[in-house]
Amino acid sequence: MAWQVEASNRGAGSTGGWDDDLVSAPAVQVLDTRSAVSLPGPAAVWSRGTLPGADAALALLGSLGGVDAWTVTRLTEDTWTGLALQQTSRAVAPGSTWSGTRAGQYSAGTPVARDRSLCHHLLVGPQPITVPDLAASPVPDLRRIADGWGLRGYLGIALLAPDGSPLGSLAGFSAQPLDTAERNWSDLLAVQATALQASLSADIAGLADQRAESFQRSLTSHDDVTRLPDRRGWAMLLATEERLATPVGDPVGLALVDLGVVRTVRSLRKAIGVAREAVGAVQLARTGPRQLGILAGGHQTSQVARTANLVQARLEGAGFRTATAHTMRAGLEPLSTTWARAENALVVARRDQALGR
Repeated sequence: MAWQVEASNRGAGSTGGWDDDLVSAPAVQVLDTRSAVSLPGPAAVWSRGTLPGADAALALLGSLGGVDAWTVTRLTEDTWTGLALQQTSRAVAPGSTWSGTRAGQYSAGTPVARDRSLCHHLLVGPQPITVPDLAASPVPDLRRIADGWGLRGYLGIALLAPDGSPLGSLAGFSAQPLDTAERNWSDLLAVQATALQASLSADIAGLADQRAESFQRSLTSHDDVTRLPDRRGWAMLLATEERLATPVGDPVGLALVDLGVVRTVRSLRKAIGVAREAVGAVQLARTGPRQLGILAGGHQTSQVARTANLVQARLEGAGFRTATAHTMRAGLEPLSTTWARAENALVVARRDQALGR
């Protein structure tokens, strides 16, 4: 029976307070190992997204004054990530307190735990939301989150997919209470959100075909036995996925499977067949003599976990003594960092297993 071990880069001295829980720490789950693994995650290097149309929308809203900064965000099951961020002239005006707030120090591309985002708590439907003074909210959790960010005023609207599911948000923030009577913010937000969500939805929908083309290109460097992309082809897949997913903040999951000792070509091909059936349309590669890579672009955390568990269970059922590590890309970090995090966890788990720890 497989059991799970979680490794994160959160320090051993974590107290569970605001500072500890704000940023979503990269984590790896390893299935079917005998001991807990605690690995420090490699330092993430964040890059800025280039969501089409976002800069123009933020520049227009920023020119209207009233708030300190505007952002376009992407929401996943676990995180809130600002894809584009633009401060207004008000944020740098004499006497402004914006730069001294945590919100003023936020860098686009940094993932934040979803329940630490104001958008997650305030945007419960398609309608625009304006909150003149968050400190006056009757909801204690909302006041606490706003205080943690150093925010008083909020303007926001959800960005929705054609089926109504949430994709992200368009939001304006202020370190001081807002005078919402200055403008009809609801109409302004609705107009900009309509264009942004249409663009975002179309770009996300187009990723499926581009990912399929990427997989075909990766086969130019393949393993002759399995006819899967080899380690070089896998690196090509990751590079293309990073280029495709970053502008729209699409979630990316990654799993590595250690097949254990495989003595014959027939056994290897059997393992590949079992894994291929389990992953379905998700991209599969042979990343080492006894290792498979699974790249799940556009998949949420729960979907990646289900796929990894299914692969592990099917391979165990077929008689292979496997171990599977799965993780998610943290924000807009390089996928090479995500790969290294999963591979390090798998290597350490196998080493400890061999030593009987």
